Amino acid sequence: MGAAHVFTQLAEQRRDGPVVVAHRGDSANFPENTLPAFASALRLGVTMQEFDVRPTRDGVLACLHDATLDRTTDAARRLGPGALIAETTWHEVRALDAGSWRGPSHCGARVPSLADVLALMAPSCIAMVEHKAGDAAAYVAELRRAGAEQRAVLQSFDWQFVATVHQLAPDIAVALLGPTAACQRLDAAVDEAVRCGAGMLHWHATGLCIDEVTSCQDAGLLVCTYTTDDDLGICGGAALGLDAMCTNVPARMLGLRQRGLLARRAASHATAARPDTP
Repeated sequence: MGAAHVFTQLAEQRRDGPVVVAHRGDSANFPENTLPAFASALRLGVTMQEFDVRPTRDGVLACLHDATLDRTTDAARRLGPGALIAETTWHEVRALDAGSWRGPSHCGARVPSLADVLALMAPSCIAMVEHKAGDAAAYVAELRRAGAEQRAVLQSFDWQFVATVHQLAPDIAVALLGPTAACQRLDAAVDEAVRCGAGMLHWHATGLCIDEVTSCQDAGLLVCTYTTDDDLGICGGAALGLDAMCTNVPARMLGLRQRGLLARRAASHATAARPDTP
């Protein structure tokens, strides 16, 4: 089926409005990037979840946003302030409490591995995997071990990483994250997306205009944005014809979608993106 299968799924789902993408899981109510956060989003009915991945010192791909472990675990107390995940073994990372920082009711949540998250999301939820660090071949191998090639999107601000993934595994869907220092405008990334084999541009929501979005969709690319939590922003993104939107409040966005408030431009743009175009 190839990478186009994932983007075809997303294009079909966005007929009722932008696809709801749970940002780091149901992160408004649970510790970000943990299994409880992802499980909660699944219970809500989210069909796509975004999360961040970095390798440990011994090469395990772990689900963590920051380079250091301090903000979302008790590593400062247990390992000393400023501990880097890249210099910490998986055994050490796995022993950390990744929930108490959100309150005592979340005590005991752990940093999951990429394999853990892929297993939890199978088969109903697309994993939007954000590469923060690590080798492209390691990510490809992990997706293959999990049998997740047809239910994941690999994305990065490092566009060479995306291009390398596409070269190694053209059957895996990839996306470009932006803006970057070299490319500030959404529509200016179209040529690079084609070069990298990407089917989606994932851009900061602030400052986008309808012409940029339409230009990318006319080039066969889906457009996703990060990260919008307020009603005005969510409804505004729908009015721009976005294909997907990351949010920390997936329950709220799902509710707006189910009430038909996000479908205004869905019908006219349902076929604007051609997901079979790499």
